[in-house]
Amino acid sequence: MSPTPNKDQQPDPRESLNDLIAGGLCLILSFGLAIYHTAQAGRLHEDFGRDPGPAFLPVILLIALGLSGVALTLRGGLGMWRRRPPEMAASLFSLWPAAAAIAILVTFLPLRALFGAATALIVIGAALALLAGRTETSRWPVTAATGALVGLGLFGVFRFGLSVPL
Repeated sequence: MSPTPNKDQQPDPRESLNDLIAGGLCLILSFGLAIYHTAQAGRLHEDFGRDPGPAFLPVILLIALGLSGVALTLRGGLGMWRRRPPEMAASLFSLWPAAAAIAILVTFLPLRALFGAATALIVIGAALALLAGRTETSRWPVTAATGALVGLGLFGVFRFGLSVPL
């Protein structure tokens, strides 16, 4: 079998979705790193005229990452657009666990400010375990308790093992 797809064959919706997500992440990463890079002060941003030397390498890499992100996003978007609407909606609906996990992780800093790092990690560990184990046959209290213990273990490793103040 040839790895080149037939012109009549439609792309797998998971491939299109993966391209769309990877492209979006590349774009977010390239924009974030570009902002961070240009905010740095020092010799890296001096005017070197026509010979920027190694100071130009981060700019080249950021441009390459951004262009890769644009290409992947376009390829994934076109692949999703070619799909029939019910298939596309089903593919987009499959993103909710990842979006929920990101939303749970974003709550760490507010929870840490309100209740402390240990409690925040216990709550987040339990919530992520419930999200990950939603299709398993185990009971949800056991899953939540296991996630909470993992969160508490992470707190212990960072606080006492690595002496990182949380």
